[in-house]
Amino acid sequence: MGSAKDLVRGDSLAGRLYIGLTHNEFGRGGWSVSGKFSVKDLKDLIPPFIIPQKAEALAMTTGAFFEYSANKHPDIPTCYLGVMDQDGKVTDTKTLLDRGELSNVVVMKIAHTPKTFCKEDLNAYRTALASGTLQCGVADVESIFRNGFPLGSSTFKKIFGAVGKLEEYGKIATYDETVAALDSIRAMVEQHGLSQFPALEKILQSSKLGTTIPNPGFVLKDFAYDTTTKFEVSGDRDIPPEEAERYSGLSHEGYRLWAEEMVPTIAQAQIDFCRERGILNIDGKMECVAYRRMPVVTDFACTVDENRLMIEVDVGGVKWAIPSNKEIQRAIFTREGIDVAIYEAKKRAEEAGNVDDWKDYMPKVLDERGINIMEVTEHSCNLMADAIGEVANRILGGKKVFDAKPIDSWVGEFIPYASQIQRME
Repeated sequence: MGSAKDLVRGDSLAGRLYIGLTHNEFGRGGWSVSGKFSVKDLKDLIPPFIIPQKAEALAMTTGAFFEYSANKHPDIPTCYLGVMDQDGKVTDTKTLLDRGELSNVVVMKIAHTPKTFCKEDLNAYRTALASGTLQCGVADVESIFRNGFPLGSSTFKKIFGAVGKLEEYGKIATYDETVAALDSIRAMVEQHGLSQFPALEKILQSSKLGTTIPNPGFVLKDFAYDTTTKFEVSGDRDIPPEEAERYSGLSHEGYRLWAEEMVPTIAQAQIDFCRERGILNIDGKMECVAYRRMPVVTDFACTVDENRLMIEVDVGGVKWAIPSNKEIQRAIFTREGIDVAIYEAKKRAEEAGNVDDWKDYMPKVLDERGINIMEVTEHSCNLMADAIGEVANRILGGKKVFDAKPIDSWVGEFIPYASQIQRME
């Protein structure tokens, strides 16, 4: 469905904020945020739909976090400059809220990417960053922190894959289904010993889980970190520190500063910021610009798109973390049979010898199964809007900035896709 944010140019209030960038210096631009979404790799098959309130919620929450971080950690440079008001001027979120206004335009310093610098030639881009030919470019590195493992975490997919159960993982959606499947993996490990599953053992160790196979909602004592590429066409790829330093465009000292000081500090700031507002920030990511070989924080942070921001609720004395990101959409699509429809479409495409065109088979499969994808889409987006509104209201100081129904009126439908909170002792 396209990106959730777009750099604005041209003769508009946001477009007039644009200042061009060079190989050596930042530019400036307004990022217009939308309520678009994409789920299950369906893209054009999903009817166009905008999640209500999402655009302003993303812009205002990322602005609020960066303003908080600037006060707490003024020594950490970022690309955030402010949000745009109704007159096209750059201001802060508090000023807007005091006026009773919202914004969906975030103003940031902008730097080169492979697309703007060398027509998406990634090798040329990496070489230019590493050699210093390009002194102001977004690093080809994403730094991910994990405070825990909610339903839908990629760690669970890795766990199932490590024991040969990836196909089974693709067919489960709820908390109870996932726990039952994990119980079977735990039984296998208990019977044969963890050493018989070296790939699983490696995943648990790298995730700071020791020998524990967690259930969804398991919260770590400390963070676990992963590093991936950012610009590879095939998708994000886990990479070791030496490769990350090479692709970052940072000097040796710059990468050390990023990996050992800035990433842990920003991660903790995000956790603290959310905890103070009654939200469980269970994982997120950070990116930087290599500016003269030193790191400057870039991209959005602490939003429902960049992080798993979860609402803690008590149901019968049990603490649950309710998702507010697209995990709820994925779960609803699975519940309504769209996963099975995808499997059938891919099977028919494979039998016809054109596996890459499986989406062409989806309309017929959906029709045969009586699935109205528009109704499913609209329902999941409305649920998302309630959760996003609740999270944004908490982040912005507990005020009713966004329309959000009382939690009790909608949380019941979320519970099957929630995560039962269990903190590591």
